[in-house]
Amino acid sequence: MKFSAIAFATVVASSASTASAFTVSPGVVNLSPASTQRAVAFPTTATQPRSSRAFISSRNVASSSSSPTSLNLAGGGGTEALQDYITSLSTTASPLVTKMKNPKLIKLAGVAAVPLSYALGAAMTPSRRLAARAVGGVVAAVTAGGVGKNAVEEDVRRSCPSAIASRLVELGVDGDFVSDGIDRLKEDYGVEEEDFTTMKTEVYSVYLVGMAKNPLAKTAELKELANLREALSLDNMQVGQAHADAAKTFYRDVTRFTSVEELDDEDHPDRVSLDKMLFLTERAFRQGKETDEAFTFEFSRVAKALGELSMSEALERAKDVARPFYERALASTRSKLESGAVNSDMLRRARVTLGITDEEAKEMHVESFAQEVRSQLGLPDEEDEEDEIDINQDKRVETVAEIEAKMQKMKEEEASKPVEDTSAIKFKDGAFDQLSKLQEVLGLNDEDADYEVAAATERYWRNTALQTLDDAIAGTKDPAKAWGIIQSRQKELFLKDSSMKSMMTSIIMQSLGKPLEKVNTFARVNNAAATYDGLIDAIAAKETCKDVLKEAGWSEFEDFEKACFDPFDKASACGFLTNMDRHNMYQIFFQRSVKVDEEGGKSISDEAKARMKELRGMLGISDEEGENQIRNFFGPELQSVLVAAVEEVTRGNTTDVLLQNMKEKIGSVISNFQLEDEMVRSYAGPLYNRAVEQISSTAPGGIPSKDQVETLASLRELLSIAMEDVYEVHSNTFGSQYNKGIKEALGTTGVIREEFRAPLEDLKSRLGVSDQAAKDIYLEALSERMKPMIEYISNEMERLVLTNDQLAQKRGDDYGEDYFKSGQKASGKLGLGTDGNIMSDIMNLIDFYVENDIVEKSAVGTKKVEKKVPADEEGGEEKTITVEEPVYESAYPITAMGLQCIDEKVAELCYRQFVVSSFTDQSPNAARYEASKATFGGILGLTAEKMEEIGSNIGGMVYDNYITQSMSTKGALDQQDMMFLANIQGKLGISAEKGEQMMLDTQKKIISEEASALLDAGSPTPEQIKAFREKCNSMGLDLETDVGLSKSRLVSMFSMEITPGIDSGDITIESAEQLQEIQESLGLSEEEGEEVIATLIQERANGVLADVVGCMLRGMDAVAVESMEVLVQYAAFVDGDLGFEVEESNANKAYNMFENKDWSGVDEEEVERQKALLKKALGVSA
Repeated sequence: MKFSAIAFATVVASSASTASAFTVSPGVVNLSPASTQRAVAFPTTATQPRSSRAFISSRNVASSSSSPTSLNLAGGGGTEALQDYITSLSTTASPLVTKMKNPKLIKLAGVAAVPLSYALGAAMTPSRRLAARAVGGVVAAVTAGGVGKNAVEEDVRRSCPSAIASRLVELGVDGDFVSDGIDRLKEDYGVEEEDFTTMKTEVYSVYLVGMAKNPLAKTAELKELANLREALSLDNMQVGQAHADAAKTFYRDVTRFTSVEELDDEDHPDRVSLDKMLFLTERAFRQGKETDEAFTFEFSRVAKALGELSMSEALERAKDVARPFYERALASTRSKLESGAVNSDMLRRARVTLGITDEEAKEMHVESFAQEVRSQLGLPDEEDEEDEIDINQDKRVETVAEIEAKMQKMKEEEASKPVEDTSAIKFKDGAFDQLSKLQEVLGLNDEDADYEVAAATERYWRNTALQTLDDAIAGTKDPAKAWGIIQSRQKELFLKDSSMKSMMTSIIMQSLGKPLEKVNTFARVNNAAATYDGLIDAIAAKETCKDVLKEAGWSEFEDFEKACFDPFDKASACGFLTNMDRHNMYQIFFQRSVKVDEEGGKSISDEAKARMKELRGMLGISDEEGENQIRNFFGPELQSVLVAAVEEVTRGNTTDVLLQNMKEKIGSVISNFQLEDEMVRSYAGPLYNRAVEQISSTAPGGIPSKDQVETLASLRELLSIAMEDVYEVHSNTFGSQYNKGIKEALGTTGVIREEFRAPLEDLKSRLGVSDQAAKDIYLEALSERMKPMIEYISNEMERLVLTNDQLAQKRGDDYGEDYFKSGQKASGKLGLGTDGNIMSDIMNLIDFYVENDIVEKSAVGTKKVEKKVPADEEGGEEKTITVEEPVYESAYPITAMGLQCIDEKVAELCYRQFVVSSFTDQSPNAARYEASKATFGGILGLTAEKMEEIGSNIGGMVYDNYITQSMSTKGALDQQDMMFLANIQGKLGISAEKGEQMMLDTQKKIISEEASALLDAGSPTPEQIKAFREKCNSMGLDLETDVGLSKSRLVSMFSMEITPGIDSGDITIESAEQLQEIQESLGLSEEEGEEVIATLIQERANGVLADVVGCMLRGMDAVAVESMEVLVQYAAFVDGDLGFEVEESNANKAYNMFENKDWSGVDEEEVERQKALLKKALGVSA
């Protein structure tokens, strides 16, 4: 450690009197081991609250010293801790102090030029001036006295921390120059940076422990701690170490005399001090802007040192210290609200300072708002209801009876309590504005504010609402006035409609639950009279409550019973009743509602029935259950009168008088018992069904006679049954007879003749079968007849297309040489052009289907058509008009595939065979075949798309063959060919778009084959390429996309067509239009055409140049000139820029030869043009 021992030369002249001024008097130094006694805690009187208990500290006055590291502070506080710390350091014995007490040492120093007190003061707070004036003889003096260098260093180690603490005490932690003053001590004492930092850290730790010793936490301490850190110039790591050291020391001292069990008491002063240490630590780290990782590490060290606390527990305890500060800030906000001296920003800054999160703040804001609400109502801040101790609470209840008795007693006690008059409790004047301001400052939303207002005022509103509803039910207040009182109370207590609705529902449930609960006690003991009367009163009470709510106009209560009487909701008006209780009450009320006259006749009035409906809604009993109740009670009587009436009518000889008498008897029962039509129909229906079955069993052939039909009609009239309601039973009973009649009408031909259709219609009417049922039966009968016809056609088709082995494998039978009806053998050609003929069988099927009107046609739209109208007068002109005609769509209700007598593949083969035959047939039946294609496809069950696909496949082959043959002979299709193809298109049912596409596809195929033959055979001539190109253009075919020629082939065709013309000179630079026409015809872009020409010119020019040079070498000047004439032609295409690199001698020689050739007959301008082109091509300089 660097420090100067010269400063201690003044020891020679020291005196004991001056030393006492710095608390280092030799007379009070105890050289024996220090005896330390911890402060003994004496609790205050019992009258003081636990939260304010203080502990009185006392020291052992017999000992004025403590250990060098003692932190046993008297009253707590950072400054007091530093003062004790300075004392503890200054009173600790050291070798230097011991030697200075020896008179001989002082005498050896010679003249007392400097007092000892000054020397020790210099050692504690030396100055540079004193150190400069020190004399070297002091070393010898000290050494002579037995004080070595190490002793001097040790004394400085003790003096420097004391000096730091003294500087803090003198200047204060918030002094203007305290930081600079402390920093100068490092140099004054010659202390290394690392050691000086350690000393400052220790001083911070001492100060922190002193703050924690005082259990009373103050927000100013946060600023004080931040100032301390700044004064000592500590970084985050050093502050973290200081807190960790302080926590260890503090917890060690605390647990010497306080047990862990005592520290579990949150109100124990030492526990409060520990929590304060956690709070100061958490705030110091957060305000130091530690990273989350660093904060976790540093804070967890402190938490572990303070009793092995977990991170979460330590943070929660720190929060418990911070919350009271923020609560006081909120209380101050409430008190200063009217002055406008507080705002939300101030609260936000307080939260940041205290470390209160937004979630915690919201909870505290809500609580503060709730307190203000109570204050504005004139209520105390809290309603602490002391827990009542039940001495029997641990007693075990053995039986259900005891539980019920206890609950009954509680109810009686509750009911006996007088109703508290709370009508005077209301908000003060200006309360609304005050609460609105507070809500804004606290940042609460309307939902939270409304909830707290409702929580504080609901009890008082409920008292008013309950009393008012009771008065309305008792009849002392009308509904309008009752609602006025309730609504007025709502406004007084600032309640919103949203909270009012739920509270009003609860109030009504409570008001209506009371009479039901009372009635239930009567019903359980079968007191029918009291039960009935009580339920009448309950119904009236419910109506009164409904009337009150109607005044409110709330849509939520339009279905009042659903809102208030849910049997599955325990909180509803009837939720407390068991299912058995509810039904028992209704049963008693129902039986009391039935009136019996003197003759024993029973009846229910309209009023009683309406009441029962109301009661069902109140007891949560469905209308279905109510009807079952009526059914069970009155059903036997209704059944009896209905059976008697039906039996009387079915005997026959039914007259109008009989029907009238029976109707009156039935009507009387229905009227007396107020029976619903649905119930009557449920009893009458089975009786009518039984009568139908009885008539069917007795009628000849199962078909009712005319009298029996009239009897059934009379029964329907008697029982008020519509014919539509009995169609089903008639179809089930008489359907088989109608089916039988249809089969008989089909006869051997399989077609119902016209004369049989009217009898069938009459049979349908007599049997009472509906039109739809008759249609279903009709189709069922025709399906049975149609199925074998389809199976035969299917089998014949399989024999046409399959070999014997394939047929045997499919059917599992061995087939030999089988023959058709024509006597010819089967041949497998996929049905195309086969010798077997099934056309007649197919046409029979089509005739059967069409003539029996199975096809269903329906209009799906309209179309406009032109019609010619004859002239009105003789000699007049014929007119053409446009009219709209319906467009029909055919549906096939029964199909071959629908009957599952043919699979899809065979069905497609059958249709294919039929189409081919209709196309190839030349007999008179051809037109009939063609017209029946769509019908046959529909009978088979094929869709329109599938039929067109099959026709297209056949048409494709026909198109391909015909177009190929025509184009091979003619080169192109003429008008006659187009007419033929259009005819085929119509015959095969191919759409115009499909036909055009098929023709185009065939042409593409033919042209593609022709292109392959042309280009693959060798080198075609330009004439052949031109002819092919023009042929494709005339047909509208693109050579690349339609014919399928690649881009390279098109380029090659372009080159082959223009090369001879360029070589011969027929194509020159003036032939641009011709070149463009060829290029566009081939589908090449302008850039592609120019590139082909440039490449061609370059290749040709290079060859010509080689010929020119060769001829000049051989002396063939005339031939060389001819070649140069060709070269000039090529040069003209590129403006002379052929890119040649010619030796200058050869270039000049060639140009001279060309210049000297015979130019007779050539225009002078042309001569100059050619010379210029050659000169540029050869690179001859001017």
